[in-house]
Amino acid sequence: MGFLDKLAAWLEKHFLPIAGAIGRQKHLAAMRDGFIAILPMTMMGALVVMLNNVLFNADSLFGKALNKMGWYADSVQPFLAKYIIPVMSQIWWGTLALGVIFSVFTISYNLAKNYEVDGLSAGVIATVSYLTLLPQTGKIELAKDIAEKAGVKAVEGWGLLSWTSFNSSAVFTGLITAILATEIYRLVIKKGWVIKMPEQVPPAVSKAFSAVIPGGIVMLVFGILSVIFLNFVKLPLKDWIDLTIQRPLTSLGQSPATMIFLVMISQILWFFGLHGMNIVGPILDTMYAPAIQENLQAVTVYHTAPTNAITRNFIDVYAMHGGSGATLGLIICIYLFSKRQEHKELAKLATAPGIFQINEPVIYGLPMVLNPLMFIPFVLTPVVTLFIAWLFTGPIPFAGKIYIASPWVTPPIVSAFLSTGGSITATILAAVTLLISILIYAPFVIVSNKDAVVEESGNSLNV
Repeated sequence: MGFLDKLAAWLEKHFLPIAGAIGRQKHLAAMRDGFIAILPMTMMGALVVMLNNVLFNADSLFGKALNKMGWYADSVQPFLAKYIIPVMSQIWWGTLALGVIFSVFTISYNLAKNYEVDGLSAGVIATVSYLTLLPQTGKIELAKDIAEKAGVKAVEGWGLLSWTSFNSSAVFTGLITAILATEIYRLVIKKGWVIKMPEQVPPAVSKAFSAVIPGGIVMLVFGILSVIFLNFVKLPLKDWIDLTIQRPLTSLGQSPATMIFLVMISQILWFFGLHGMNIVGPILDTMYAPAIQENLQAVTVYHTAPTNAITRNFIDVYAMHGGSGATLGLIICIYLFSKRQEHKELAKLATAPGIFQINEPVIYGLPMVLNPLMFIPFVLTPVVTLFIAWLFTGPIPFAGKIYIASPWVTPPIVSAFLSTGGSITATILAAVTLLISILIYAPFVIVSNKDAVVEESGNSLNV
């Protein structure tokens, strides 16, 4: 244990200050809180997509089986196609399809609150700024098969907004707009360039007037930016950001090394008692949000196969069975191999939360925090399972790719089935990665059967 103690001391000295600074960074915190704020919307959107593509559509996994029954194909499926599926599609349209516009508001709102300025005004101004960037003339494009079914042709003219202004290609533009608009808004207020109303004026009215000058300056900046890019760069700013920033970063994200590195940082932070995923989460959300949106569009809009192997919830589906560190595998190992009564009692308490990806009872109860014996499997397990999942999703196309953002509390293995629209091979792969996590934790649980691990100093350390 001497080496692990020295490693922990080195990390605590050199790594924790950097991690603490990242955790306190206002922009990352605003992105984290902004994405959390729209979680109900994204969960509902994911749910309706899941139902359509797993159950309701005639060509879905269960739909194919059910439509083999004549009465179902003649009576139930037409009802679903006419009434239920359109309702689900409209909910998708109002949530995931246009999701960027909501994140612009929530990120700006939270960043402004972090700066202790009016969040509501900042959020509204950032949203308007994003719309200001969009060209006034455009083209509404429909997938060929959708257009044929609807009897609609592509329309071109003034006052048309394509949904591509709000889809996966617009994620980074939305983030940049939210941050830049809020920063300009804050700086103008800091300069004191605001309309101050008498104290007798109601606070709501006073706030509205105080936002007039800052909001006007922000909108002027974004209006100028829009015209510059449209007239001189010959591209809308959104398309330029997509080409020069978003696509290179999302391509980088498709390398397993990128996600493994971020997950390792998260696990090390957890080892010191910090919520690693809260700190690393904003980076993961930013880098991988476009990937799952692109996969979803491929399936639901263009009816093609998803292309991105790694998405934001790839971690939850394949590498974090039971929560950070894949501690459901540890709980199973305790049932199978542990002879320590206190660990068995803890496992009983932690099983139900662990099934739903909540593992604080294990993190702080076993504990995993500052536990040298468990440091290796706690950090190593997600790394190994991530790599294996990527290997059999990308280079070896065994498992179906993820295109549905199933809620992170979805139980392991079930989440793989639902996130891939019913891919049996993905479900098998998730079961295999759970088994691998059990195999990695097993030797360490067996070692922990000793009453205590004695450090070189002679003090007992619970494991």
